[in-house]
Amino acid sequence: MTIQGKLEHSALEGGTWVLRGSDGNSYQLSGLPNNLQVDGNSLELEGSLDQGAFTIGMMGAVFQVSKARKL
Repeated sequence: MTIQGKLEHSALEGGTWVLRGSDGNSYQLSGLPNNLQVDGNSLELEGSLDQGAFTIGMMGAVFQVSKARKL
């Protein structure tokens, strides 16, 4: 699965990264490379949704990143 959007940092859960997708959905990210963790970055991510994940912040579906690039 490939998604694109703008990266935002949330202070919930001790700090987490959220992609506000161009598809209108929000995704809480897992496995985002450190060098791309900059608030406001436009990114394209490849990976999969973790259907079994549960988070306190409920920022969106948990997306497990396997590949990432800055747009």
